[in-house]
Amino acid sequence: MAPRVRLAAACAAVLLAACGGGDDGPTGTQPPPDDQFPLTAEVTMPPGDIFSPFLVDIRRGGTVRYVFPQRAHNVIFANVAGAPQSIGIVSNQTVSRTFNTAGTFDYTCTLHPGMDGRVVVH
Repeated sequence: MAPRVRLAAACAAVLLAACGGGDDGPTGTQPPPDDQFPLTAEVTMPPGDIFSPFLVDIRRGGTVRYVFPQRAHNVIFANVAGAPQSIGIVSNQTVSRTFNTAGTFDYTCTLHPGMDGRVVVH
């Protein structure tokens, strides 16, 4: 049995070295520091009933501005802990929401099926 243990340890050392890792794991797989994500972002609703961009990455405490066009839309967040208040039916306005909790927050426009978006807070 002892040779297997030594072999397993040797293989693990070789894998870590090959991947450029050490005690902190392989390089290049660590998420960027929180300050590399913006504090503000903007989501528009162009023709075609989409949220653009679909995916927004922001820092915890950051704000997303939803720019509503003349055509009415809403932003209904999934019912998860830390999600901001949903936005009712709006047109020709900009409405902001602040994200104080890290996590993934999906939302949809219930007026236009398939119109979905996501905010990831780091």
